[in-house]
Amino acid sequence: MSRSLLVAGALACLPACQLPTGPGIAPPPVNGEWSGTFESSWGALPVRATLANDSRTSPSFSGQLRIDGQRATGTVSGDLETRDQYSGTMFWGTLTISYLSSGEMCRSESAFLYTHGSVSEKAVFFSTDDFPKGNCPDPPTNIHITLRR
Repeated sequence: MSRSLLVAGALACLPACQLPTGPGIAPPPVNGEWSGTFESSWGALPVRATLANDSRTSPSFSGQLRIDGQRATGTVSGDLETRDQYSGTMFWGTLTISYLSSGEMCRSESAFLYTHGSVSEKAVFFSTDDFPKGNCPDPPTNIHITLRR
């Protein structure tokens, strides 16, 4: 009986638990300007980004994206997880995209569970399948973003 209570208690905690970061291991700093490629059903387009995080106090980061060629902008935000010094830092979060459609600005968002990637001081990679939430017609699919300093 006590074993099943312990398991039930552990399972009840899961939704409220934050992503673990190993003791004393801070996520890499990503503050600053980045450039790279936005690859999707729209093709391969140049992208520029301004990213920010406070690697000392929070295992998260956010940023603004500017996608050339489609006159689109977007955001990225999420949590960073560094388990140990060997496995690198992983990212889970959301992407948004905004662009003009029929003279009006639309906005769509990716699903948190399906937006992921990796982060280092010199390179950031993230991807998602699509943007299921929002009002943008024909948003890009199969998105892979590669950023470098």
